Amino acid sequence: MTQSMLSSFSQNTISIGELTKNFRPWNNIIFDWDVKYFGYSRGIDEPEGMIEYRVIVRLMEALVKTKDRKTKKKNERPGYKLIITQNMAFKGKEWLSFIVYEASFPKDKLKKALDEFQRELLNIQLWIKTAESRVRLISKGLDVFECLSCGWVTNAWSDDITCEGCGKRYWSEKLWRR
Repeated sequence: MTQSMLSSFSQNTISIGELTKNFRPWNNIIFDWDVKYFGYSRGIDEPEGMIEYRVIVRLMEALVKTKDRKTKKKNERPGYKLIITQNMAFKGKEWLSFIVYEASFPKDKLKKALDEFQRELLNIQLWIKTAESRVRLISKGLDVFECLSCGWVTNAWSDDITCEGCGKRYWSEKLWRR
């Protein structure tokens, strides 16, 4: 019995360039934004003190699930994903990480994906403004008013307060009696 040489099995070889010509690596990051900031907890559900936050916003190429209009089948097609991840840690504690927001866009909706990326950056800047107000005022005991909805605090009292974090208005009893 004779044994064939290994080279005889690979007579029809394909070059690496030919093999990978339609290959497209996914999860390429188009835009990302990484920010660290501090907040303050009053100690109701968590320990009182400083909280360190890190938010990562990424717009990346990805395979997204779409539904075919005619057949109603779900397919994976090239597109874009916007993912916002928030990490937080109390002083001396372990980091907690979770996805805050995720959105998928088909390949022809890049402009819509970029608009959503910018809108979320503005939203996160409001988170930072709220957290910084808490650190600056609560940690020193200077807070006078705290928004019930978003947690923004101020050291100035007024009968009509508009929250800078979420935009809600609060009126004192004095205004309600008029």
